[in-house]
Amino acid sequence: MSAAHHPSPKKNGHGGGYEKQDVGFRFAMVFVSALIAAVIVVLIFLVWFYRVMVPPAPSAQTPVAQQRPQPPAPVLQANPAADMQKFREREEQKASTYGWVDEKGGIAHVPVERAMEMVAERGLPQWQPPKATQEKKP
Repeated sequence: MSAAHHPSPKKNGHGGGYEKQDVGFRFAMVFVSALIAAVIVVLIFLVWFYRVMVPPAPSAQTPVAQQRPQPPAPVLQANPAADMQKFREREEQKASTYGWVDEKGGIAHVPVERAMEMVAERGLPQWQPPKATQEKKP
């Protein structure tokens, strides 16, 4: 349909609005339905063709990957948040309880609050100056 060809409405109320010689509504609907059906059939064929022609992807664990030595720990954190929570719980327990660090050497750990009280009562231990400075002093 060209822009120049516009049927003028007739005065008796018949005609006008569209050309009846053009494609009919029923034929247009059949054509659109057939086009949609053809697209669906082609898509189904392409999916089938892709699955037949493209080999499946190799699995993540190939024989070469299985023979590779594992790196030293920590290898991988599967759940970093849970690991951090466990670490904080261990550290909190260690900082709030008594226990041995080296039982044979007589080294123990005490709760942080108790350690602060002990330092306040006794003061910090006197450190020996380094040997290089001891030799120079008369």
